[in-house]
Amino acid sequence: MGGNQVEPTKPGGVFQSGVRSDAQGWKMQGTKSNKFGHGGQDMVEFMIVIPLLLLILFGAIDLGRIFHAAITITNIAREGARHGSIYPDATEGEIAAIARDEAFNSGIDLSSSLITRSCTDVELDGTCDSGFPIRVTITYNFDLLFGGIISMPQIQLVRYVEMYVP
Repeated sequence: MGGNQVEPTKPGGVFQSGVRSDAQGWKMQGTKSNKFGHGGQDMVEFMIVIPLLLLILFGAIDLGRIFHAAITITNIAREGARHGSIYPDATEGEIAAIARDEAFNSGIDLSSSLITRSCTDVELDGTCDSGFPIRVTITYNFDLLFGGIISMPQIQLVRYVEMYVP
C-alpha cells in the first residue's frame, strides 16, 4: 500500500518497521514527521515566545527590587524623622548622616541621594518648634536591571515621613 492509505493491524496498534499505527490499530503510512511529530514548528514557536517570557520574568524581578527599595527608603526616612523629632535642633546634615548609617547594611546606596529636612514652623535658630511636624524626604535614583531594553535606565523614588516634635 502506498500514499496515505490506511489498513487494519492487530488491535492495540503497534509500531512496525517505521510504520506508525494509532490506538485503534490502523496503520498510517506516508506521514512525514520527526521524532517529536511536529517538524520544526515547536522550535519556531519556542523562539517566538521565549523573548516575551524572559521580558516578563525580568520585569517581575525589577518590580520586586523596586518594592524592596521603596520600603527600605521609607524605613530610612522614618529613622531620620524619628531622630529629628527627638532632637529638634538636628541639622539636615546630621539627619542625612543618620539616614546613611541606617542604609549601610540594607543594600541601598544613598551616597548620590538627596535627603532633606523640613519643618512647618521653624524658630529663628533653625530648630523645629514643638507640636509641629518635621518631614524627612529622600529622593533615590533606582537603577533598573534591564532598563536599557525599554530605554529607561533609572526611575526616581521619592519617599517622605513626617513626625511631630514633642
